[in-house]
Amino acid sequence: MIGTDRIRALQTEVATHPAPVLSLYLNVNPARPENARKAYALRARAAMERLGLDKHTTRQIVAKLRQDHGMPDARTLVVFAGDEPRTFFESYAIRPEIALVEAGDGVVARWGEPYLAPLLLTVQEHQRYLALLLASDHVRLFELYLDEVAELDAFVQPLDDSGWRPLREHATGAPGVPARGGSGKDLYDKRVADWRRRFHLDVAQHLDRTLEALGGAPRLILMGQGSEVNAFEGVLPPALQARVVDRLPAPANADAPASEFEPLFEAALQTIERTAEQALLDRIQEQGVWGFGSTLEAIREGRIHLLVVPWRMRATVFHAGDGRAVAPSHAEAERHAPGEAIQETALSDVLPALIARHNMQLAVMHGDNETRLVEDFDGLAGLARW
Repeated sequence: MIGTDRIRALQTEVATHPAPVLSLYLNVNPARPENARKAYALRARAAMERLGLDKHTTRQIVAKLRQDHGMPDARTLVVFAGDEPRTFFESYAIRPEIALVEAGDGVVARWGEPYLAPLLLTVQEHQRYLALLLASDHVRLFELYLDEVAELDAFVQPLDDSGWRPLREHATGAPGVPARGGSGKDLYDKRVADWRRRFHLDVAQHLDRTLEALGGAPRLILMGQGSEVNAFEGVLPPALQARVVDRLPAPANADAPASEFEPLFEAALQTIERTAEQALLDRIQEQGVWGFGSTLEAIREGRIHLLVVPWRMRATVFHAGDGRAVAPSHAEAERHAPGEAIQETALSDVLPALIARHNMQLAVMHGDNETRLVEDFDGLAGLARW
């Protein structure tokens, strides 16, 4: 999985590599008929020929693309290569599809400075989740990120009730009939409940440390029997309770490999994220900033802390390099950066620099929410710091 650490390494290895560099983004989704028999390699060849790469370099890269990229369920393959691929060739397979690649009929190719924007935006777009599968004496932890599921260390505390059994065994009841009540059984049940509460408190503390180690503020999903989920949620401190975004029923096989839970998590995340997107647009409509020009102005002023963009970004902007003096027109950009060279750039290309420059978070709208953003908010919106 490509995580934050891998992206930092990528920026060191690729972004600092001397130009020219081939930056190649390919849809390799095996579920698509057009990718049968690795036909994406042919699309890559055609794209490199349009860029004017020499035949020797093109042949080497196509040969590498036909090799196994090591992630059979990947949907996007990202490649960075020099004019001598045997010396410099980096490839990264990721699960998500990238909007800019879809707009380019399954391939985006650039020759020159390393083109990291599509990958960086994909990483910034995706939320990180932590899912907890709760059982009576153990909890399994899963990290959900970039459409992948990775299992973290389980938290286990087997119940040892050997010292309490006499309470249960001597509870009132006829010989050979399980006890139905009485002071002994009630005390036994109370001790089990106390043990479970202490276990849940230990897990909650462990969870807090896990979230701190992961960085950021992941959202939480709780999965298990209703009584187990309710009991655990009841001991969480308010800050952790506020992060719980969904509660899922216990799977048929709680001990199954993490990969078997992927369809369940994928369906849940679709619902969670579309609902969150809709709520965010409602909030912006009440107290946010929207409109293409108005939002760019607020970005220039450093007022936007959460920027909302459509998944398919087609807009262009004018700016004075690295997103400075970004504006919807050449004339307006010149007013904010007099005497400087003004560039016209796709918003998607300059967006990573804008996010870094103004310390913004990114939210991406999909489906009906994307349509609403484009039609009702002029394609760009945000929440302001003031």
